[in-house]
Amino acid sequence: MRKIFLAIRIPIDPLTEVMVKELQRNFNFMDVRWIEPQYLHMTLKFFGPTNEKRIHKISESLQGLFKDQKSFELTISKLAMFGSRGAPKVLWLGINEESQMKDFAKSIQENLDKIGLYADRQNFVPHISLGRIIKTNSSSFFQKQMKKYKIIELSSLMINEIMLLESIITNKGVDYKLINSFKLG
Repeated sequence: MRKIFLAIRIPIDPLTEVMVKELQRNFNFMDVRWIEPQYLHMTLKFFGPTNEKRIHKISESLQGLFKDQKSFELTISKLAMFGSRGAPKVLWLGINEESQMKDFAKSIQENLDKIGLYADRQNFVPHISLGRIIKTNSSSFFQKQMKKYKIIELSSLMINEIMLLESIITNKGVDYKLINSFKLG
């Protein structure tokens, strides 16, 4: 069984890389497991442990879905978090094109429904995880830092492919292995 997910890898341009490093510096008062910039992605569908036969079926289904899909742009526009103000869990980047991404994820799920892979009960929130918060030393300072990045202005990123990835836990952290890539027109 392989732990797989469908994602958009976020291309790192110089402006995005500088912003990620700045966020890491400005939130260094917390214990955070940061995601390396080259691994930044937006998960479209998490499949979890999946056997080879099902992976093949998923790939075939997605190949048909994405064959006519055009490339599109995403614009990172804000810093947000999952969890509560007093107990934040994950820092993430949001995008301007949130409703379009929700529609895109819905079309993916409708395609997967046809092969018996039904949606879980969680709502899809388009986001790019930056880091998992282990502990914050100052809730008030955390909130002050969050307000500084309520709005982020970065250049638009062109998305030309969707990737089916395997998540592999190593002693150095998480690594992602490419299973299949779906080029967009």
